[in-house]
Amino acid sequence: MVHKGCESCREWQEHYYWEHMDVTKIRFFKLMTGDFAKGISIPEKFAKNFDGTGSIDLKTPSGETWNIGVDKHVDELFLVSRWEDFVKAHRLRENDLLVFTCSGDSSFDVLIFEASGCEKVSSLFGSSTGPDMRKRLNDMADRGKPGKQAEHYALTDSEDTTTRSHLAGFPHHASTSKKSGSRNPRKMPESPNSSSDHVKPDAIGEEDSDEEHANSNYYYSRVANRLSDEEKEKIISLASIRPDNPAFVTVLQMSHVRRKSNFLIFPSRFVADHLDSKLHEITLVRPNRKDKWCVKYCYGRGAQGIRNYTFSMFVQENRLREGDICAFELMKGARRVTMTVHAIRKVDGRFVRVG
Repeated sequence: MVHKGCESCREWQEHYYWEHMDVTKIRFFKLMTGDFAKGISIPEKFAKNFDGTGSIDLKTPSGETWNIGVDKHVDELFLVSRWEDFVKAHRLRENDLLVFTCSGDSSFDVLIFEASGCEKVSSLFGSSTGPDMRKRLNDMADRGKPGKQAEHYALTDSEDTTTRSHLAGFPHHASTSKKSGSRNPRKMPESPNSSSDHVKPDAIGEEDSDEEHANSNYYYSRVANRLSDEEKEKIISLASIRPDNPAFVTVLQMSHVRRKSNFLIFPSRFVADHLDSKLHEITLVRPNRKDKWCVKYCYGRGAQGIRNYTFSMFVQENRLREGDICAFELMKGARRVTMTVHAIRKVDGRFVRVG
């Protein structure tokens, strides 16, 4: 029984990491071995979250950005086109170590370390030479002076945020920012403002936006927050939410609509403002319908939301699908915690109610 519980925890951890973790915490490393100068492969587990092929941007500590082509061979992804130029420019050698940290929109910050374990100094200057190098040295020295922001490069995981992911392009993303003074996480690519009729899911980050909604009854998940103000107004108008009821808006992802291991995370600010930590169940209803679905509510340090077979049935019976927009309206005055779910879909360029 203990073993089963541990396995369940591991599955949840994997799910949370790839589906909900702050995209800026998603990273991998590559050791330069073999014929690395011709190209390198992306770790298989990481590559599974890559949404297609094309190219990515690599940004080094020098501030230079390199656009590298990505090719797919069988089930493996390789950095190939223009990679040799990157290798030469940074004088990469056998056993150098590169750490890639996803920074959104198919881009990565890259740290380069020598076999000695120390950072490769030349990576700080890129292709700068002569006067250009002296200017960069002066700039770096200025940033290190009192009152100026010094640059630090280290293999640390110091961001004080927790968020969702699906690597953008290398998807990404959602996010649950802690209420500290931490910086806003970088946003991932796919925007629901696309001309497509299907509101595209966040390639690495759906869930928690937690952006300033202190003066509003409406909260938005990370992907939903990328809707334009005009689109948000149309959605709220279609949902016909009561003025005194709080609600949060989310865009359904694959992790929400699949039958197994489904989990829909609530924006943490919405949870803090309106839900009790002792809550165990939530009743879901649809507008103008008598059907009810009692779903399990999970409350943890990292995330809070709904999951289990009943939620899967709710999705299936209401014919909801990935990309649908749902507004969860918390019904004030109800004897049990109840949410009316307003489902909206983009069809032929306009939003329509579902069901």
